[in-house]
Amino acid sequence: MRSMAILLMSGLFAVHADAKPLRVSIVQALTSGEWNSEIRFGAEAAAGQFTPPVRIRAVGPENIDPPRQANIFMQETRTGPDALIINNVAGPVFEQPVGEAEASGSKVVWINSAPTAASYNDFFVSADPYDAGRKAVGIIAAALEKRLGKPAASVTGEIVVGSCIPGLKVLENRVLGTRDALATELPNARILPTLQTSPERSRSFAIWSQAIRKTPDALAYLDACEPGQANIAQIVNEDHLKAVTVAYDAPEEIRAGIKNGTVLAAVPASFFLQSYLAVHYTAQAINDDRPMPRGWLKIAPPVIDPSNIDAFITAWSAPETGLLAFYKPQIDAVLAKGVEASLVSTVNYDNPPK
Repeated sequence: MRSMAILLMSGLFAVHADAKPLRVSIVQALTSGEWNSEIRFGAEAAAGQFTPPVRIRAVGPENIDPPRQANIFMQETRTGPDALIINNVAGPVFEQPVGEAEASGSKVVWINSAPTAASYNDFFVSADPYDAGRKAVGIIAAALEKRLGKPAASVTGEIVVGSCIPGLKVLENRVLGTRDALATELPNARILPTLQTSPERSRSFAIWSQAIRKTPDALAYLDACEPGQANIAQIVNEDHLKAVTVAYDAPEEIRAGIKNGTVLAAVPASFFLQSYLAVHYTAQAINDDRPMPRGWLKIAPPVIDPSNIDAFITAWSAPETGLLAFYKPQIDAVLAKGVEASLVSTVNYDNPPK
């Protein structure tokens, strides 16, 4: 019996030792900036939890270029990865490439923005931009109540909301959530028509400079796009304006703005969380020979504000390990709940509640 047990244990060890690591390719929307780094750090943190570790490969265009990203996706499919994760900004360009990838046996997972209806049954991991917009307004309303000494419903004045790429769903949902919440929480404020800004930093700065000169006494300025968020923070700080702002991303300039009080808070998309959970549940399903999760794993938008900005800045000083430590409580809460209990229909992303 002892000899048989040793043989069985040796056999199990041999199978484990010979197991090939899974290969997961992440097709980025862009390979420059913190988006790319944060996604890669989250994916690699999740990959390291498996034995053998999952092999992560990140590819993509240098700047946002959906047709080029789709072409890179097709090239990556030919390398035969176990799974491909798409940082999605333009789902329609992926419809045919995704069909070909899944036909070849690779799993396809989406992060950041929902796929088209043809891929609603794929696994999709993302924060909810509509919820982020509503949460940002809650922060603004509380700050205005405190500063003005009156209920938010009684506050009057102008609020300027901008967005840089018409038709991009993640941005449209941020704006929709923001405008819906402003209408209910600050009903007597005048919400100006959505300002068309720009994804290009200097162009966005010029647009915001002009808009702020026209509305110097506005209650708040918001932009769904990262360049605009940083420009608002810069202008408000340099011109010593009383207006408040909340960001939907948390790059270094926004972190500094929260620290110095120019920016009330950030409600970021949490790319670290998205990629961590996408890799974790994908690798788990493949390793356990189980079906992939289907639908949207909706992440609650975190709030970065004065209460945790020091910890967040520290996390970014050594992001490979620091971001995992910062987000671990939220990761543990999602894992404890279980993926099936957390999934909702992806159609909800494209049709947020009113």
